[in-house]
Amino acid sequence: MIAVLTGDLVDSTNMSRQDYQLAVRLMEDYIQACQKRFDVRGEIYRGDAIQLIFSQPQYAMRIAIELKSLLISAPNATKPIGITLSIGLGEQLIEGSTPSVSQGSAFTLSGRGLDITPSGHMSLHHEGGDFYDALVLATQFLDHLLCSHTQIQSNVLYHYLLANYPTHSQLATALGTSQQNVTKHLTRMGAELVKQYLTLYEAKVNN
Repeated sequence: MIAVLTGDLVDSTNMSRQDYQLAVRLMEDYIQACQKRFDVRGEIYRGDAIQLIFSQPQYAMRIAIELKSLLISAPNATKPIGITLSIGLGEQLIEGSTPSVSQGSAFTLSGRGLDITPSGHMSLHHEGGDFYDALVLATQFLDHLLCSHTQIQSNVLYHYLLANYPTHSQLATALGTSQQNVTKHLTRMGAELVKQYLTLYEAKVNN
């Protein structure tokens, strides 16, 4: 099993030139970082879409949450940058030179899933059994939680996940703020629930 993460920027045709260029640069830099962290293959296509292939499917959801949080909290953006995301868990039958020309159920599930995912939200699609049905429902709750985050909360969550759950003191130092502020934001955004969800996802979803 592999995972495919497909995403589209929200309302990219109406974004300011500054915000659009910022979003593309952030996605390009993030893809490069992911390639080093989790041996992920990815590309930006059509100018406003992204697709990543995970040979280690357990990490796809972490990356989806990080990417969503990174764009929402993008510095110097005139308004929060949204992205619609869809993860497909399945097989890869044909490995093309780029993700967009590869084939298999994971690609089909991710692509078709993106078409039915509400703008700015994220979803999970699979060809597994009852456990994955439950995980889909849990992901809907997670998505609802993420969509309630402010730009500041999204920034804190992004760095919290990127550093793999540092202590509040360590995170405060990295962000240049107080431990009290970090604790307040993590509590209000439900960071412990996000951590528990990812711990379960990464333990149960494997190849």
